[in-house]
Amino acid sequence: MIDPETQLAVGSALVAASAGFASCATFIPGSRIWGPIISHGTADDPPRVALTFDDGPTAGGTDRILDLLAESNVKATFFVIGANVERAPELLRRIHHEGHLIGNHTFDHSRWCTTGLTKYWRRQIDKTDAAIQRVIGIRPLFFRPPIGHKTPHTISAARTHGHAIVNWSVRAWDGIPTTPEKIIAHVVPRCRRGSIVVLHDGVEPGRVRDPWATIAAVKGLVTSLRNRGLEPVRLDELTGLIPYCTTGIS
Repeated sequence: MIDPETQLAVGSALVAASAGFASCATFIPGSRIWGPIISHGTADDPPRVALTFDDGPTAGGTDRILDLLAESNVKATFFVIGANVERAPELLRRIHHEGHLIGNHTFDHSRWCTTGLTKYWRRQIDKTDAAIQRVIGIRPLFFRPPIGHKTPHTISAARTHGHAIVNWSVRAWDGIPTTPEKIIAHVVPRCRRGSIVVLHDGVEPGRVRDPWATIAAVKGLVTSLRNRGLEPVRLDELTGLIPYCTTGIS
């Protein structure tokens, strides 16, 4: 018979292991424990990477980054927040008209999203899809949860309308105070064929952030990647997946 102290120790170890398992599944961007996640292309791809921008559209950030991408002849992917779309539909329209890809990044970008059940995630996704569709006439099939965090409820909700969950393999860490030099130094050495890079053009609702470092890094980042033989492309080109649905939201 196992004595009580041993039982307690075994029980504590199992609880700790379960907590660690759940934490990895939820908080590691590329973890597929809960379900399919796209975080990179393949090593067999041509030498390309995808630059993705989160939290827009936001005046003063998104528009300036669009100018710089146009100057560098680069197409990128923008994961937009529904509330920001409603505040700046003209910026979303510009993203689309200039040939960039648009993805869904929830309506509110709540930092407590991992506590939400499937119905919560469906509302967040559907409301943002609807906001995007009102502006550009189509709805996105790429979805990125806030901070890349996901649960089984996230996976279930995303599958409802055929969304692919896309996180990243390289993080610029530009959502916190930084410099253009640090962004470039952190991102470029870590990029490989098929890398998906996450940056931030926008500002979450209810928060304040100066995107100057990201803006100032864009041209140097593109140049440095090209010097390494890596061409920035849209996510659909990198992954081969269909990016939009042209029918209504059911």
